[in-house]
This record gives sequence, structure tokens and C-alpha cells, in this order.
Amino acid sequence: MTRLPTSDLGVYLLAGLFSALVFAVALAALSLFVPGGLGRIQLAGLVVGFLLFLGAHVTAIWIYREIGAREGAS
Repeated sequence: MTRLPTSDLGVYLLAGLFSALVFAVALAALSLFVPGGLGRIQLAGLVVGFLLFLGAHVTAIWIYREIGAREGAS
């Protein structure tokens, strides 16, 4: 049986993986169902936006770990 993470950090990591999976599936669906496919500009905009989202997500994880390290040290 697969154990799901119970810590907040584990949940953050699973949420990031899930959002990356949903993004990949959405890009594949868009490339199949949009007439003419996705253009370079549209694809670049989607990818840059998603990378900004992931940057914010990773920053939140980093801040969470720093807070945990400081609280654990005192």
C-alpha cells in the first residue's frame, strides 16, 4: 500500500507534482483540440506563466522549511 505524506511539506510537494501533471495533460489536450495547434507565442505564454506559478510554489516550500528550521532550533 502506498503511503501518502502526512507532513505539510509532503503535501506541498504532491500538490506541485499534481499541478505539473495537470499542466502537461492540458498542453497535450490543447495541442490536439485547438484548430491549427498551439502557436509558439501561445505556448511560450502558457509555459512562462506556469513557470512563474512553480517559482511561487517552490518559494513557499522554501519559506515553510526555513520557518520550520528556525522553530525547531529554539
